[in-house]
Amino acid sequence: MDARGLAARLHDLPALPRRVLIAALIVAAVGIARLSLVAISPDAPIALWWPAIGVLFFAVLASRGRRLAVSVVVVIAVAIGNLLGGQPLELSLAYGLTNAIEVWVVVRVLTGGAAHARFTTLKHIGRFLISVAVGTLLFSILTAAAAALLAGADPALVASSLITSHASAFFAVAPLALVSPSIPLRVPAWEPLVQTLSLVFLTVVVFALAGALALTFLIITTLMWGAYRLPPMTVALQTVTLAVAATLATATGIGPFALLLDTDERGAVLALQLFIMTHAAAALFVSGQSADWNKAVDTLAARERDATLVADELLQLNAQKDDFISAVSHELRTPVTSILGFSEQLVDADLDPETDQAGRIIHRNARRLADVIEDVLELSRLSTNEGSTRPPADLDLCLLLENCIDDTLVLAPAARAVTVERQLPDVPVIIHAVEQDLVRVFSNLLTNALKFSPAESTVVVELIAPAGSAWVDVRIDDEGPGIPLAEQEAVWERFYRVQSPQHRDVPGTGLGLPIVRALVEHRIGGQVTLSSDGVAGTSVVVRIPRAPLSIAPPTQSAAR
Repeated sequence: MDARGLAARLHDLPALPRRVLIAALIVAAVGIARLSLVAISPDAPIALWWPAIGVLFFAVLASRGRRLAVSVVVVIAVAIGNLLGGQPLELSLAYGLTNAIEVWVVVRVLTGGAAHARFTTLKHIGRFLISVAVGTLLFSILTAAAAALLAGADPALVASSLITSHASAFFAVAPLALVSPSIPLRVPAWEPLVQTLSLVFLTVVVFALAGALALTFLIITTLMWGAYRLPPMTVALQTVTLAVAATLATATGIGPFALLLDTDERGAVLALQLFIMTHAAAALFVSGQSADWNKAVDTLAARERDATLVADELLQLNAQKDDFISAVSHELRTPVTSILGFSEQLVDADLDPETDQAGRIIHRNARRLADVIEDVLELSRLSTNEGSTRPPADLDLCLLLENCIDDTLVLAPAARAVTVERQLPDVPVIIHAVEQDLVRVFSNLLTNALKFSPAESTVVVELIAPAGSAWVDVRIDDEGPGIPLAEQEAVWERFYRVQSPQHRDVPGTGLGLPIVRALVEHRIGGQVTLSSDGVAGTSVVVRIPRAPLSIAPPTQSAAR
């Protein structure tokens, strides 16, 4: 989308068409100036409203370089317009010079010396208002001094009249040169028509039908509707049309401001100029705010699209990674199983001490690699929400825990002398579940507890099965280094390992706990929680249903 305004587009044209159009603007300004001088102030030789200044601003802004050449032409044009309006030669020249100075200053402050003036955000509109304030104030002082010296007018009266006259003209007319006509319509096609008809209707009611002054607020609410919802060029055209209609109605004795002409002519003119200035300024600010909002919405939408694309790419890469890991793990499983089988034969054989030790090392490392491969394959199945390949069956949880403890102790280094205290009921605790899933859950938890427990410490395994309850709890407590509070949620993530030296010194892949949580929550339908004071000891509680249920497990505290 081309964000350049009409003045910027005129500025970028080739020399000949640019100069012709600038000349046409200046000629139009002369004609408008002539019409503006039909009614002049009874107390000072100045026009009551000066919309020609907005057209001259357009011409100077569209020129190139330092814009001095066109400013000189402005001096001549304004002087001619004043002469045609019956002003004396010396006063006409003085007004031509002050008008040219005003326009040049406004353009200079607005552009900062750049080729184009930006007018797409609320910040740019604020700069425009500041430039108008600076230029209008300087112009009013210079023109008031000229009127006092050359025509004996009251300088204070002249200056106060010029400020509102020129400021309202800048606010109403200049945006036509600044806003882009290319900004698309973001609302339904019927809305601009309804808003425009509403604005025309209210303008007729207020001015043509001599409505009360208090009814003018209806116009500004409708104009703000357009400023917030419609393209800026539409609002600029509506604003300048409203200003012209209000001025013509008042000049012909129609409308709420005309009612004041007989009693307070200057007050009526001032009220009209303030009406134009406030409506135009409000439209500018609301339009700028709407532009900022639309720009923010577009930026967020673009970022959301980019984020979605990145997320899709990451999902694809993650899927490729999972497929690769799964494929490699499957390829490794067969040779590792063979190594494990042969190493078991070496362990069971009657060999010399050196060969026996080598066989046990091979068997231990083969077992460790086989466990890693099984963990990776299990995670791959869980990440694809693949269900268990075995059906659930009635199991004695006490017996299952006993077997898991015995199998884990066999693999634990005997030299560390870590014992397991079993706090299990004397009667069977029957549950309906997949044995393979439960064995993997409790084997991983027991392996972690034994690995991180100090030598000659005790791991406590407790089964809590309240009579009549649909849920049973298995609690495993160790005396290890504990897990820092800040990392207790992170340990459930894949490949994450606690960053303390006590944990880094213990070998592991960071896959055990993620597998436990995935199995418990997604397959078994239970809940697993972990608690530790971060200094010593960790407790893990696994809550599982006695039978597959659709209800969620009751919330339990993670604190020990």
